[in-house]
Amino acid sequence: MTFLEWGAAVKRTVFTILIFSLLVGIPLMIADALQKNQSPFRVPERFAQLMVDLSTGDRTDELLLERNLEAPTAVELFIQSDSNRLKEVKLVSTGEILGLDGNTLDFQVERLTDTQATAATVLLAPGKYALYLTSHKQEGKLVIGYQETAADTKEFERLAKIHHGELDNPPAGYWEVYSADLNGLQVQEEIIYTLSLGSSQTIGISVYTSARQGTVSVDIVGSGSNWLGVVSTEHRICDQMELTLPPGEYQIKLTSQDADGQLYLYLKGYEEVR
Repeated sequence: MTFLEWGAAVKRTVFTILIFSLLVGIPLMIADALQKNQSPFRVPERFAQLMVDLSTGDRTDELLLERNLEAPTAVELFIQSDSNRLKEVKLVSTGEILGLDGNTLDFQVERLTDTQATAATVLLAPGKYALYLTSHKQEGKLVIGYQETAADTKEFERLAKIHHGELDNPPAGYWEVYSADLNGLQVQEEIIYTLSLGSSQTIGISVYTSARQGTVSVDIVGSGSNWLGVVSTEHRICDQMELTLPPGEYQIKLTSQDADGQLYLYLKGYEEVR
């Protein structure tokens, strides 16, 4: 799970498993394309929507939505609720979810309204995916926005290679700045790269790990903006995350304890202060 303090702008993510890396399970400030109405929900208009009345009874893995994907697809979710009690929304795919072990992704949802939401973008292989809800009877509603975008075939093949352990497959225009064999590496928030910006810059960041055991986390911290847990053993791919950063120093830190596998860090667009 990742915590995000919204300071610098996240301009674009392409098939970013932050998304989870940045977005799963976290209240986010959503600033563009919001619906203007009196509802407590602000689902951007590009999403198809489904709404659940939570007051009608208890639910245990109740099927909310089932979709069939004929080709690799990026599925974007946007979840809000005006009820304080905890609810679990679960995405289950018959195909692979790139960057994850297994085919299930859980969202723990409490009260999220107006400019707060839980959101994620996941890249799914062809097959079916479904959304399920577990909740107690409670006053309030749950709203889920979803959007499907066909994935570029070459990009999907590249990310699938990374998913299966071939980490040295960066996007075009990115260069390697760090790599490590995590076997036997015991570090706690060790600085592996420093960004020194004399002016505002848009930086592309891609981080991949093949670790499946132990603890692995890559964090970006500095100048009042933090991105924590960009990758981990649970969410192993952060691809083409673009951050518009104000001037200052930003440290990329690695924590690795009893992990296996490797880790690669790539950058794009960074001009170091001379």
